[in-house]
Amino acid sequence: MHEPLTRPSAFAWLRRDKTATLSPLCGERAGRGAISILLVLLLAGCVSKKQADLQARQAYMAGQAQAAKEWQAKRPPEVVVRGPVRNPVVPWTEGLTLAKAIVDADYTGFMNPMLVRVTRNGLIIEEMKGADLLHGRDVPLQPGDIVDIVP
Repeated sequence: MHEPLTRPSAFAWLRRDKTATLSPLCGERAGRGAISILLVLLLAGCVSKKQADLQARQAYMAGQAQAAKEWQAKRPPEVVVRGPVRNPVVPWTEGLTLAKAIVDADYTGFMNPMLVRVTRNGLIIEEMKGADLLHGRDVPLQPGDIVDIVP
């Protein structure tokens, strides 16, 4: 009688059995194993490339932010005036007020403004009618303030 043909287990090659005829790199299962290993290596490479790209992008953005801070520090302080004006950027000086900033910005509106708003650090600190400004109500400005003039 013939001995039944048995297929060696996947770990038979570890035992160095003489009956093990299939090595892990050849045979029916080897193709699947090699492909699986190749896929794992490729995916691991893609993840690390994505991670490297993310780190490079973050380093670039940090460098851009640092350059913007340095550039801003070198510039003289200023006040921005938005609305119908010829000079939207007014250099800030000690004692600059809202009325002086509007005059320096060269207001070009036909009539008195309906509304004048001063924003500091993203918060509205003053809002008044244009007539209030003409009647002597004035506000001292700080560097970086934004003045909105609504005609």
